[in-house]
Amino acid sequence: MCGRYNVIPNAEAFLDAFDISVGLDRLPETPAYNISPSMGKRITRVPIVRMRMELRELALVRWPLIPSWAKGQAVSYSTANAKCETMDRKPTYRRAWRCQRCLIPTNGYYEWQILPQRKHKQPHHIRMKGQGTFAFGGLWETSTTAQGEALESCAIVTTAANTELKFIHLRMPLIIPTEGYRDWLSGTTDEAARWIQPCPLALLEAYPVSTYVNNPGHDDPRCIARLESAHSAPGETSTDKES
Repeated sequence: MCGRYNVIPNAEAFLDAFDISVGLDRLPETPAYNISPSMGKRITRVPIVRMRMELRELALVRWPLIPSWAKGQAVSYSTANAKCETMDRKPTYRRAWRCQRCLIPTNGYYEWQILPQRKHKQPHHIRMKGQGTFAFGGLWETSTTAQGEALESCAIVTTAANTELKFIHLRMPLIIPTEGYRDWLSGTTDEAARWIQPCPLALLEAYPVSTYVNNPGHDDPRCIARLESAHSAPGETSTDKES
């Protein structure tokens, strides 16, 4: 699926990539190398691009998604990811799929590979060749708390992994190419659905990284540093947590 990713904010890159008209001043000032979903009292807010009054707006919303009917409360099941095969039918996602789709800017994501006869899964960092900013397809929602506060949140849409990446994981985030942004943000569901397909490996690069990234408290460039040998893991500690 997609439970961890990173964003390196850059106003010029975001403007070029997403043609943002409103809210660019909300862009976080510091890189986030190891974004994980909200858990307990730890609240994670991430930048999304969405349509507002026919303009592309940058907003900071909570991850994972809180359904509109949940009264601002996290539900008992994971909503960090929305499967593309079922999001049009699931009550949690179907309204957002119809009319509240978004782009979730990123510079790369992490996935964990099960290796035979190894205690720990091997994390990999997956990014665009050229290391540029790209976007996951996302869904966003508004849920009103019992106190009347509007709480906005999002989920990352996932699809089957491309053939070459299935050795790491069978799923991957849906990556929307630049030419699909308009359809995804403001097109009909049929127009948006045209872009639901695995991103070709020819556009991506995947490489192993240290299990240092396993701990969601670690947030620095070591998370994305290439591991020269997948059999050694510099920075690994006994307190690192599996994804």
